[in-house]
Amino acid sequence: MCNPRRVRVRASSRLTRMWQEELRRTGRASAEVAGQATLREEFGTLLGAPARRAFEDALGADTRWTWQDGTYRLEVDGGTIVYDLEDGWIEMTARLSDVVTAEAEVTRTLGGTVEVNASAEHSERYFDDSWAGLSKSVAERTARAQAQAQADREAAEQAARQEERERLAGQRRLAGQRDEIDAEARAEAERRAAAEAERRREELDRDAEAQLREARTGFLRPVHEVLAVAYRDAIVEYARARGVQEIQVDESDGTLNIQFEMEA
Repeated sequence: MCNPRRVRVRASSRLTRMWQEELRRTGRASAEVAGQATLREEFGTLLGAPARRAFEDALGADTRWTWQDGTYRLEVDGGTIVYDLEDGWIEMTARLSDVVTAEAEVTRTLGGTVEVNASAEHSERYFDDSWAGLSKSVAERTARAQAQAQADREAAEQAARQEERERLAGQRRLAGQRDEIDAEARAEAERRAAAEAERRREELDRDAEAQLREARTGFLRPVHEVLAVAYRDAIVEYARARGVQEIQVDESDGTLNIQFEMEA
């Protein structure tokens, strides 16, 4: 066995790691939407003059109707009825409403690349006569493996520390942009809500038009109720003007019965 010798080996490690941080914010917006349709048709002009006068007098006496700008108006469930006193037209308007909502998500991403270089040395002993199997080549392989492992550890630790610093810096930058991202998400949600509201408004207009056609009789029911009162008053007035005293008026089950006797 000879005196031991030592071999020293230097190894290097280069490590590249990528990192990414993102911030997602969601904006929400809602909008009220209204659609309507209008149907206008003759009414007062189709009545005889006495009946029209009685009808218009009955409108004025009915507290459900309000007077505004030369018209009598009545708010009904889902719309409005307007009677124009001058031209005798009835205008029916059906209204529908809805609320649309929209969401938008905005994602802001930051990323980077961490590159580190690390080196390490390691030495191992050997014997010229390779005593105990410790030859120079064996010592070199062992020293190289140890040095490489140490260099890899150093590189990984450095990269982890640098990545953590850059990640934290990225998180702080994103946090500083939170209000800006929130505003961007809200603006996009409002844009989507406005587009959806316009589409929905067109649908409501069509639905209101269909409803008005299908429910025309229902819309006119309050008008016919006033007209029935007008006919009642007109007939009663006609009878009394001709001296009739015994007049019986019965209003039940949606039917108006007027009975009286007149001499020929």
